[in-house]
Amino acid sequence: MNIKLKEEGFTLLESLLVLSLASILLIAVFTALPPVYGNTAVRQAAWQLKSDILLAQQTAMSSHQRTKILFHRKEYQLVTDETVIERSCPTGLSIELLTLKDRLEFNEKGHPNTGGKLRVKGHAVYDITVYLGSGRVNVERK
Repeated sequence: MNIKLKEEGFTLLESLLVLSLASILLIAVFTALPPVYGNTAVRQAAWQLKSDILLAQQTAMSSHQRTKILFHRKEYQLVTDETVIERSCPTGLSIELLTLKDRLEFNEKGHPNTGGKLRVKGHAVYDITVYLGSGRVNVERK
């Protein structure tokens, strides 16, 4: 008389092996997330600043009045005759003025008064260049 036993389930050794591999993968994922979040925050702040510079330029052209952006270490203000938009950097980020002065003004035709470069710093570094004459804005990761 032959009796065949059906094996169902996993042994203790197999279960422990799978759990240890899963825990190692989870540790690897969760240690990599904070730098990724920091890089995303810096990139988002740099692109927000570029959008605000272009907004100031478009506002100057559409309303036929001068607009300006005033830079501070952790914040900047977009100023027109009627409105003031204040933006502050998230924690751990800063704005450094490299060759750009502490204010950027656009005339009625959308041309900037000065050109220059500024830097958004955090876990990553982005340089933003405003070109004199055309008013084009370039964002570059360093």
